[in-house]
Amino acid sequence: MKSAVHPLVLCVRLYRHDDNPLRRRSDRLESVFVLAALVVVLVSLWPAVVAGRAVYEGAVQDQSAGTDVRRQVMATLTQDAPPARVSFSEVPAAQPETMARWTNPEGAARSGFVPAPSLAKAGSVVPVWIDAAGAPASQPADSAVLAMRGMVMGLLVVLGTGLLVLTAFLVFRRRLDRIRYGEWDAAWVRAGEQRRRPRQP
Repeated sequence: MKSAVHPLVLCVRLYRHDDNPLRRRSDRLESVFVLAALVVVLVSLWPAVVAGRAVYEGAVQDQSAGTDVRRQVMATLTQDAPPARVSFSEVPAAQPETMARWTNPEGAARSGFVPAPSLAKAGSVVPVWIDAAGAPASQPADSAVLAMRGMVMGLLVVLGTGLLVLTAFLVFRRRLDRIRYGEWDAAWVRAGEQRRRPRQP
């Protein structure tokens, strides 16, 4: 039994440049367009890397600026923490917020709701991130998260370029198909006319 040819091999055979006399001009134009499309996608890798790196470095700078004013202090719970809410999704449930008091770097006493472990007792000490005003703030993002943002941006650039190239290819191939159908119809008309012509004695 003859083994099936891999689709990638068939695609290469279809669009590769050769001297096959059966190839029409439209076939050669389609091959040239496919080659140009591949070049465009490959060239887009460099802008993707640049865009991803720019997003990553910008996030790192923003993160550094935010970390300069965000500090971690120890807060004392003034009431018992409630039990954590049960989450049936893959995302873990957030820690319950509980009233606590803390002292900002300037020595002023502050109080408010802060995340605390479930069922933690009043008087327990928990770490809290605060901003320049001494109010609770979000924890700085991990470096892996910042790197992932850059990777996502680079991937979006490549996917966007690929989508534009694919759309252009489909439009171009549709126009070529119309030309091929027209040439095919004209060939059938010529063949019919030749068949109706009387043969020369």
